[in-house]
Amino acid sequence: MRFSRPSTARQVNRLRVLNLLSLREELSRADVARILGLNKVSTSEIVDALIEEKLVAEGSTKATTTGRPPTLLELQKDRLTIFAVDLESTNTSVALVNMMGEMLRYERFPTPKQPKPEEIAASIIQTVKKFLSRMRDPESVTGMVITLNATVETATGTIVSAPQWGWHNVPFVFALSNHLPFKVVIENSTKALIFGERWFGNLESASSYYYLNWGETLTGAFFSEGKVNVESLLGHIPMGTNKRCRCGSIGCLETVSGGWALLEEFGETTSLRQLVSLRKAKDSLQTAANYLAKGLTYVATILRPEKILIGGPLAALPEKLFNSITEQFEREVSPLITNTEIVKSALGEQSGVLGAASIGLDEFIFRRSLLEQIKTAFR
Repeated sequence: MRFSRPSTARQVNRLRVLNLLSLREELSRADVARILGLNKVSTSEIVDALIEEKLVAEGSTKATTTGRPPTLLELQKDRLTIFAVDLESTNTSVALVNMMGEMLRYERFPTPKQPKPEEIAASIIQTVKKFLSRMRDPESVTGMVITLNATVETATGTIVSAPQWGWHNVPFVFALSNHLPFKVVIENSTKALIFGERWFGNLESASSYYYLNWGETLTGAFFSEGKVNVESLLGHIPMGTNKRCRCGSIGCLETVSGGWALLEEFGETTSLRQLVSLRKAKDSLQTAANYLAKGLTYVATILRPEKILIGGPLAALPEKLFNSITEQFEREVSPLITNTEIVKSALGEQSGVLGAASIGLDEFIFRRSLLEQIKTAFR
């Protein structure tokens, strides 16, 4: 993007105005111009264009003691929508969300144990088409984001590797795009979760944090200086146990703290959300929490994040068990590490689908990542 071009500057300022109106209420044109440092003429032109696109509307007037009362601007949050799909090992969640990330429709169905790509694609297409048939304005859909625990190539829409299902080099987006009338994007679930925390969880954009996706596997993403790294395989840190991991090694962290290992131990349930409340699993969950805390000491020592966020289905542990992770971590970590705080994800059970939604809102509508890159480049 060439920032010296007037057309590019207008596009960027349009995004700035749209983002501001999504984040703050009761703003007039004059307020927008003042906050963003734009002149009033340019601001009015951008606002008029957004009104013409039906993304913004003029609402009530603002009370004032002097002069003409300013007219307040309102984001038309249902004007554009996005499909968010979270593909987990046990369940697949499909949601239709508006511009504020509010769920307008939601459906969840079981994921087959060893699904074929075409089987999952067909289920997603069928669910999405059902949603579309019931929508008043199906043309409001701007795109769809699918997230899953896999190595993906976003640019080509390829699932490079999903070892839990034996998938390799699957052109997943191509298969879906032939049957859907909008753009489809695929993304790694852990990266999406960290986006979701930033978008919906009110995390400071300047902070550094490590996000742990605690589910069937243990994967993590480190966010710092506006960038996300998803190459962390925390679950394969050696812990000295004698249990064989799915990866073929002996003693990985996942053999005691991974959801798949816990599900193998308690065969009467196939759901991690049910497992965390299973009374007979309490001791095993405590052991899992203790080992996890030890693994997080390595994260804190090497990466030095300000926060470690724990999300995923196993983050729904009872409060006493979850707090024991922090207690064990503080006992084991070096006294030199004093600034790392462990917190539970604020997004709860719907973190996966909200993560997918945040990627879609960023990619198809608001482009906040682009604005952050521009801001960083011009510092």
